[in-house]
Amino acid sequence: MNKVEIQPYHIAKRYKCNLCDRLEKVEKRLVIWQQSQVVGDLLLCSPCLEVILKIIEGEQQVIEEWNFKGGEE
Repeated sequence: MNKVEIQPYHIAKRYKCNLCDRLEKVEKRLVIWQQSQVVGDLLLCSPCLEVILKIIEGEQQVIEEWNFKGGEE
């Protein structure tokens, strides 16, 4: 089963947001699970995390999706 989980940090630190590239205080990270393994995580500032959560919950409409095809042309 695939899932996305929000994990809070005990102490917020300044990180570069993986979405907008701003140096912001990051209080939570988005962890991506595939079956029982972590396959990735994203450090997101609060505004970006809010938008991603709206997309996940279906409140925000995805306008366009990209398929990068693993570097193939």
